[in-house]
Amino acid sequence: MTNFSVGKKFNEEKDEILWDKNRKLTWEDFKGMPDGSDSLIVAGTTSTIKFEYSTTKNMITNYKLVSIFIKSKSWSITNSIQLLAHEQLHFDITELYARKIRKSFDSLRIKKNYDKENYTLIYNSNILKSQDLNKLYDSEVFGNNINQNKWIKKISNEILKLKKYEYLSND
Repeated sequence: MTNFSVGKKFNEEKDEILWDKNRKLTWEDFKGMPDGSDSLIVAGTTSTIKFEYSTTKNMITNYKLVSIFIKSKSWSITNSIQLLAHEQLHFDITELYARKIRKSFDSLRIKKNYDKENYTLIYNSNILKSQDLNKLYDSEVFGNNINQNKWIKKISNEILKLKKYEYLSND
């Protein structure tokens, strides 16, 4: 399960983990409680693409777009290593789409297109695509470790292809 938000202030508190190729999720990161709506689900991951921007006369003058994992909204009732890898890949899919959005934003900037509406359309379109990919991922890997490993390789390769669009924190 992946949720997305736009326009909220970045949270510097420890409830959020910024996606980092060198930092994988651990079960200790999952601090939330199950919602109890489906007894078959043993874990839930909430990762978000946050988009913060400044505008002047409806033109984007500056933006920051990051993928984060929210500890308080992610939970598990298991400590399965295989399931942890599954949940990590949901977070990786979030990062993949953050990079795709940054790439599209970069194309707009090259064309000197700063219209906020265009940025919003790209953002929303990619959010829908990422939700679809997350659903496809869940349907193809449920209980199938071979498919899980194929997906890990596939998403890792896609992220690597977009290395140029990795978010580098100035902090």
